[in-house]
Amino acid sequence: MTGLELSRRERKKEETKERIFRAAVKLFRDKGFENTTIDDITERADVAKGTFFNYFHKKEAVLGYLSAVRLAEAEERAEEILAARRPARESLIELLCDAAAGYEEDPELSRFVVIESMQRAFAPNEEVHHRWHNLLVRVLEQGRRNGELRADLDLQRAAFVLSTVYMGTLMMWLCGNNAPECGGLQFDLRHELRARLSLVIDGLSV
Repeated sequence: MTGLELSRRERKKEETKERIFRAAVKLFRDKGFENTTIDDITERADVAKGTFFNYFHKKEAVLGYLSAVRLAEAEERAEEILAARRPARESLIELLCDAAAGYEEDPELSRFVVIESMQRAFAPNEEVHHRWHNLLVRVLEQGRRNGELRADLDLQRAAFVLSTVYMGTLMMWLCGNNAPECGGLQFDLRHELRARLSLVIDGLSV
């Protein structure tokens, strides 16, 4: 098989995967995640059931792919932030708040995405979570190198703490479990996330 033929084949595979993904997400939004079946997805995407399983081993795996798409967007944004060499505090908050913004578009679907993501969080070969963690470490490392964050800062631990605050706040918002400091009302996700992250990052700063 020539390089050109291989390229066309790979492109065709990516197009098929993308078609299945978009059909699934549209159905999740229209019918709800729990009410959507794999048969519904394959019919909407106009593919055989076996083709679906070539790309996604179960319905929940589509949510994992959505997480990967959002991570790729976050990585692009992180490169811009790192290149701009802005203060670490500002960079970290902006990166995490931008990531959270994607979940505001469709809270019902996002709730399933986050639940599925948390179930995979501690899998030994979970690439998405490793990449997300390393993204935070890079921003923290730049801040430490620039003298903005403590010299003795444990970058790995700090990244885990920031991720915990991020995921905890996001899950609380998605599930409607409002924090006492919000007066029992639904809180603004990015405003509350910014406030909580500020508390943590201030403790990491010089």
